[in-house]
Amino acid sequence: MPVYQKAFVLLKVVPGHEKEVVDDLMKIDEVRESHVVPGEWDILAVVSSQKEIVVPSDEKVYRLVMNKIEKIKHVQDTNTMVSQFSKTK
Repeated sequence: MPVYQKAFVLLKVVPGHEKEVVDDLMKIDEVRESHVVPGEWDILAVVSSQKEIVVPSDEKVYRLVMNKIEKIKHVQDTNTMVSQFSKTK
């Protein structure tokens, strides 16, 4: 059974383009959730990547953010938090 690494990506976007960025985020396979949130950051994206032996999952998350998420039109900045241990209900 595959094991997945979960990460949370905070995004700052050009004002007025939040819903457009959320739609673009949801086109990325690894993005599981995308939320417009109030405060310092505009969007919270929950991403998941399969853990592998060859490429560490932290590196896969980094590549995902750098190569896909940060290239979305209107994204100005990101902050990524990789979960080390999680429980969900």
